Amino acid sequence: MSSALKTALIRGAIGSIAAGALNFLIGLSQGQSLKVAGIAGGIVFLQYLIQRGGIEGYIDTQAASKTP
Repeated sequence: MSSALKTALIRGAIGSIAAGALNFLIGLSQGQSLKVAGIAGGIVFLQYLIQRGGIEGYIDTQAASKTP
């Protein structure tokens, strides 16, 4: 695992926790049940983690391997 991928996964994990928790709390403040708010928060958590950690990490790794 490259350092670029590790960095992207750490950034993705931190951001996904924050984004998922915020979405969960927004759902609760709008009167949703815990289950619905939890599902919404979980979806945002996974989406952010996959996008920021996985895809961005892969792209950064590929870009780093092409530079001399």
